[in-house]
Amino acid sequence: MPEIRKKPLLFQKYPKLEGNVPWIKLIPSQTPVRKLSKLETKFCINSLWVKCDDLTSPLYGGNKSRKMEFIYAEALNQNCRKVLTAGAIGSNQCVANAIFCEQLKLKPIAVMIDQPVTSYVRDNLLLDVYFKNEIFYEKETIPKSDDIYYMPPGGSNPIGTLGYVEAALELKNQVDNGEIPEPDYIFVPTASSGTAAGLTLGVKLAGLKTQIHAVQASFSSLSNFKAIRRLANKTKLYMAKYDNTIPDITFEHLHYTEEYYGGEYGLPTPEALKAIKIAQEENISLEPTYSGKTFAALLDFILNNKKEIKDKTVVFWNTYNSRDFSNIIKKVDYYELPKELHWVFEEPLPKYG
Repeated sequence: MPEIRKKPLLFQKYPKLEGNVPWIKLIPSQTPVRKLSKLETKFCINSLWVKCDDLTSPLYGGNKSRKMEFIYAEALNQNCRKVLTAGAIGSNQCVANAIFCEQLKLKPIAVMIDQPVTSYVRDNLLLDVYFKNEIFYEKETIPKSDDIYYMPPGGSNPIGTLGYVEAALELKNQVDNGEIPEPDYIFVPTASSGTAAGLTLGVKLAGLKTQIHAVQASFSSLSNFKAIRRLANKTKLYMAKYDNTIPDITFEHLHYTEEYYGGEYGLPTPEALKAIKIAQEENISLEPTYSGKTFAALLDFILNNKKEIKDKTVVFWNTYNSRDFSNIIKKVDYYELPKELHWVFEEPLPKYG
């Protein structure tokens, strides 16, 4: 059974943070780690694992809820009644915000821009409708009000990034409990940088030897090595306001991989589509924007370094939601979306790959 969470491991390791850093519980238990035995045999590697963050919350899995445990707590402390976030039209961030706002009796607002259309994009827009997201599409102005909390894209500010510092401590706990060997490599997608920055900082604070491979999933002005390093340092400084024993870190363990991006946000690449099919052999569901590209990078890394890493432990950090919303999606009519988004459903789906 996964270990039930009573309070963040972050507060146990650094008690001075508790009471100063806001937090509410959205994730009931630690997410499992699982050995990928079929793919180990297929790719001739002895220790290949997945960290199942697709199962973070029973309401909506994926990486967003880890950051939102800290972000919503700050919003509620500021007496905000609405939470605005931004993303592309297929944004998981916007969907997650709508779902958790419903739980917390907050009003969700989504500011959206275009991306290549896939069935996954359509599904997320229908979930936005169902969970009553107020959508502002390609607007030059956004709502302004004292009761709105402005959550950055991806929840990637220092307080949100704490969610993945916490995740690294959770992984260390699983290593200590004998659930998984200490990872040599973790592969994780990066767009707004919060997930990768939190893990980069977190594995150092946890005392793990792990190398972080952050795989680009968004345009380079947002997603790059310096952005991850900058956010990790800002997060460390935020923590150090309350506990000056938290050390500075170096970044020799952070590696940034850009060749799987595909040149456009959300564009399915042949490599990602192939990786998605391979992941299905282990009953892992992925998507083409983030997780598929990251798994493609991991598989190529294994193939290109077979001798060196045969006995190393490689972890795929699955940040995609695997909760099934198909019954909800069937009930929603796209006509309930703003008119300017109807084209997403009325134009034929492009063929990729």
